[in-house]
Amino acid sequence: MAKNKIQIRPLKPDDVDDIMRLHKELGWNPAFKADGSTLRQRLKSLITEDNALLLVAELNNRVVGYVHGETATYLLFAGREMFVSEVFVVEEARSQGVGKMLMTAIESEAINQKCFRITVMNGRERESYKRGFYPSLGYQERGQTAVFSKRIDWG
Repeated sequence: MAKNKIQIRPLKPDDVDDIMRLHKELGWNPAFKADGSTLRQRLKSLITEDNALLLVAELNNRVVGYVHGETATYLLFAGREMFVSEVFVVEEARSQGVGKMLMTAIESEAINQKCFRITVMNGRERESYKRGFYPSLGYQERGQTAVFSKRIDWG
């Protein structure tokens, strides 16, 4: 893929099919129904949710990546936190600064929203973890914090 100008912008309703293609290409999230209806519904609702932020990276008029963040307000801290749950870039657009640009854009939005911290969830088996993508951007793995999760099936 030729190195051209990468544009970062908010998700638009017309982008839903592109994000669904990215998910299919990346083979991610078996929790979604095979026909894509669960993912399509979730993406459409994210566009209007106040605490959600979904930005896309566009290269040559094609969506090649995205970042999804959600803000949470804490009682015990002086502010909000931006929680980044997903950063995806198609393979042919990697190592061109797309992921870095997506993270820079979401960091700017976190500053605008007066967040005191950005937290990123990254699986240790993912390629981005293995190559140290987040530490290269100044993020530190929080060894003192245990993250627990419980799967809740709702339908």
